[in-house]
Amino acid sequence: MAKNHTRYIFSMGELKRKDNSIAFVNEKGNFYIPIEDTRELYCLNEVSFNTKFLDFISRARITLHLFNYHGNYSGTFYPKDTYISGDLTIKQSYAFVENRLVIAKSIVLAISKNIHEVLYHYYRHDTKELKPYLDWLKNDVVKFLEKELTIEQTMFIEGQIWHRFYDSFKHFLPEDFVMNKRVKRPPDKPHKRACEFWKYATLYKNNFSDSPNALKPVYQLFALTKRGAI
Repeated sequence: MAKNHTRYIFSMGELKRKDNSIAFVNEKGNFYIPIEDTRELYCLNEVSFNTKFLDFISRARITLHLFNYHGNYSGTFYPKDTYISGDLTIKQSYAFVENRLVIAKSIVLAISKNIHEVLYHYYRHDTKELKPYLDWLKNDVVKFLEKELTIEQTMFIEGQIWHRFYDSFKHFLPEDFVMNKRVKRPPDKPHKRACEFWKYATLYKNNFSDSPNALKPVYQLFALTKRGAI
């Protein structure tokens, strides 16, 4: 059976092995999670477990992602053979040295295209105020990225993309979703928490190392990870 399910745990409780299944225990009772089709677990609240449980999910090749009470990312437990060769990290390091700027520009361009698709959906449904945002994403960003840029300049363009995207929320989302300030521990609006979960679901479900990062310096990336920032 293919391991294609991601399970999310939102309540406080305890994880343990029960026969050949995962049991989540709290004051509401026992809840059982089958291991055959489970690829990863996201614990989005305070959860306790022991090393026997870690050994059990390691042998079942299940990845465990941990978040604290405030929703900030704490760390990930990978099955023991995930990083056994280190070959992927070595290839990442070579790519970082030889093609960092190319990769960084590709990432920023992909961000721009994805955001364009999102905004175009609302534009087609009569939110005509989005046209300046769409034109900028489709034309100006591409022209900027075709120039000779440094990593810092590429990061600036990425920042401008996100800034304009968040600014566009006022045209199609309720007032509670408008992003006009940065708040953490915990984020004060539902979409900020959703962005946080999306970020770590994207980064940490893969086997990539954070260190050779194409856009963010290592020290800055580590700081962002520790703060649970976007």
